[in-house]
Amino acid sequence: MKSQAIALVVSFDADGNLLLLKRNRDTHCGDLWSFPGGKIETGESPKISAKRELLEETGLEGDDWKFLGDSTFEYPDRLLHFFLFSCQCDDLESLSCESSYTWVKVGKLVDYPMPEANRALLQMIQTTLKG
Repeated sequence: MKSQAIALVVSFDADGNLLLLKRNRDTHCGDLWSFPGGKIETGESPKISAKRELLEETGLEGDDWKFLGDSTFEYPDRLLHFFLFSCQCDDLESLSCESSYTWVKVGKLVDYPMPEANRALLQMIQTTLKG
């Protein structure tokens, strides 16, 4: 079974909305919504990976980076270990997403179909925001 370390970013805009990207149809969990992020490269820390992935996928750099937690999820063909970070993206002039995107209030995240692995991540986000 393939095992991958993945860095994901919960990006907040000035109004407290979260950025969601629609996964390409031809990828794992295609046509579902997810957070910017991707594979952690060899020799790269999860935080550096999160910053790189956010920039590559959205053109945004983000400020006030925080580690929210990690989670492991097993699909039939792969084991994924997620490292979840949040950041603030107040300057959206450089926003240029490689796929469809939307900004969503935290309470509306359940209205967007996401990969099964995101369930634990959504709980982390809710817990962090309540704290």
